[in-house]
Amino acid sequence: MELSLGASNSCKFISVAINYTVTANTVVDVTFVDANGHNILINPPQVNTLTPGGTVISYILPISEFSIENGIFIAILRVGGNEVHRQAILLHCDIDCCLTHLTHELIECACDCVRCSTTLAKAQKVFLLITSADYSIDQANDADANEIAGFISQANLKYLKAKEICNNSCGCDC
Repeated sequence: MELSLGASNSCKFISVAINYTVTANTVVDVTFVDANGHNILINPPQVNTLTPGGTVISYILPISEFSIENGIFIAILRVGGNEVHRQAILLHCDIDCCLTHLTHELIECACDCVRCSTTLAKAQKVFLLITSADYSIDQANDADANEIAGFISQANLKYLKAKEICNNSCGCDC
């Protein structure tokens, strides 16, 4: 793969790996945008030079270098100034925190009452939405260039809906 992304479980870092073959020394950079196409990298992108022979470039970016902490991060690989690949990743530690809070509420439930049923239904909805959003990101990363935007849009809608449901019951950074 030309470009691959990873995220730490804590959502504190994004790893970037570039594996692109060139025939002459070539400048490459990776910029980041959100699901709406807005630049989210605070500082200018790191510029590297690929050399013939299959050099792999990898580096780690702290989330503090981005204008968002959670949501969809789309990396755009440019080789010699031309876009050659896009890769997306969804960071959802905010949603994971919400699910943890809802799970603790369920553990503390000692009955099969309405409150517990409501909490369970909310947790199920959030879990299904975020799992589906992750799958949409996977589909986007495997899609043809003309299909990527549709999958990203679907992932973003699901993430935002999960976030909306969580806003009244988050347990971490409220």
